[in-house]
Amino acid sequence: MIEINSLAGIQYAGLPGISETCVQAIQRMLQYNDHISTAKLLTNNHNHSFLLVVGEHDKVAVKGGFASGYGGEGPRALARALQLLLEHGVDIEEVDVERAVLDRLDASCLTVQDLETINAAQPVRPVRIHDYIYDATGSAKSLGDHWSKFPAVLPFYIINVRISDLALRFLEEPNDALLQGFRRLEDTVRKRTESQEHGAKLFSQAFQGEGAKLTWHGVQQSELVGRVNLFTGAYMAHRNPRAHREMSEDMTSLLSEFLLLNHLFKLESEAVPNIGPELERGNG
Repeated sequence: MIEINSLAGIQYAGLPGISETCVQAIQRMLQYNDHISTAKLLTNNHNHSFLLVVGEHDKVAVKGGFASGYGGEGPRALARALQLLLEHGVDIEEVDVERAVLDRLDASCLTVQDLETINAAQPVRPVRIHDYIYDATGSAKSLGDHWSKFPAVLPFYIINVRISDLALRFLEEPNDALLQGFRRLEDTVRKRTESQEHGAKLFSQAFQGEGAKLTWHGVQQSELVGRVNLFTGAYMAHRNPRAHREMSEDMTSLLSEFLLLNHLFKLESEAVPNIGPELERGNG
């Protein structure tokens, strides 16, 4: 029986023996900018777990969904995890531990003594990290290949508040969220400019030329033209097809389109009434 006061106060992630949950635990930390400073690969024969240091002091133990020495999901998961950590600049050392240590880790009950033993252990030499990767995959993949296996998530921090409701249901109803978002942007600009136009013509009228109702301060003419083209091009390339036929796209394309829509909302929010020479004379 392990006494409670001897337990190490650390976090645990993943499920023992279920490789994908263990890889996903590492992906989540990388995705959400938890800075993994160091990683220890804990090895007993062909069984592996990770002890990660997040930030300066926080420790996270990733359970035993990793293996080596044969073909299968466990070795492939180990290769993916190692290459992800390496590509994100994490310093990895492998140490040999007793089987009982891995068992306690899987049971979420590592002790203070276990951590001291792990920290005092000499790193395995020669280094086997790259052997685990090549033995399981036959080659090293690029960072983009690994990122493509991350879950599709929206970066809520940058989402414009006016489409926050659409962001919350985007993963379940992406096509409807996009179509409603494009309509909402049109309604917003139409209301600000008191226009009856639609789509690309609405944005040209709102932002283009000396008689435009809206503009951006401190923006060069070429940049202004580029912003107008961004609005009109987005509607011609994305909103119009979506409004006239059923779209069937992968989540990568849909998510990219939603972030483009979000950027248009951001630009619109930064636009101010255009008091140009012609408008000034008219108001005089």
